[in-house]
Amino acid sequence: MSFVFSGIAAKLAVFGKDEDASLSVEAVIIIPLLLWGFLFTYTVFDVYRAKNISLKANYAVSDLLSREGNPINQAYLNGTKSVFRYLTQGNSATWMRVTQVYCNSNCTNNDTRELFVDWSHATDNKGTYTTQSMRTKLAHAIPLLAAGERALIVETSVDYYPPFIPTMIWTPWSKSSSVEYPAGWGYIKPRTFVDIVITEPRFAPRLCWSTC
Repeated sequence: MSFVFSGIAAKLAVFGKDEDASLSVEAVIIIPLLLWGFLFTYTVFDVYRAKNISLKANYAVSDLLSREGNPINQAYLNGTKSVFRYLTQGNSATWMRVTQVYCNSNCTNNDTRELFVDWSHATDNKGTYTTQSMRTKLAHAIPLLAAGERALIVETSVDYYPPFIPTMIWTPWSKSSSVEYPAGWGYIKPRTFVDIVITEPRFAPRLCWSTC
């Protein structure tokens, strides 16, 4: 029995010292892994690039609205969305919603302050906010405002499709506001970037809708 084990040990020692190889076999093993790693790295970088562009585009249109001193209307809002869509290279599902809110009382306390909606309008027939729905969905994101102070809440949405979808791990079925993502072997899938930016009117106490 010891002879058998010593023979196996000797063969393993010879195998461990063997430096012979086949380049073609190594290439078949390594090249797919290198290719996968390159595509995965490129795609991850592109996701963050697109997210950064989406957020910066929202800041751009928010700044545009905050500097407006004249009343705006639906045509103005649609034009602003066109600017956002151009900056992000978005598709037809891109939309934008603008809501102006103000604080009426208890403005120094996040829990008891009373926020009201001046107006809320959106593009592409998207829903808008009433005072109650704003308090439910947005109040947590609105910073403290002085009594009577206005804030513009700009929400934007743009769909993102990665240039490559490297397979990695199983991901479940999911659905965004405009796209359904089936389950499958893909960690990075198409997704929707929704950003919220809050600004204050710069040159007037408030931004008027149509008329003041």
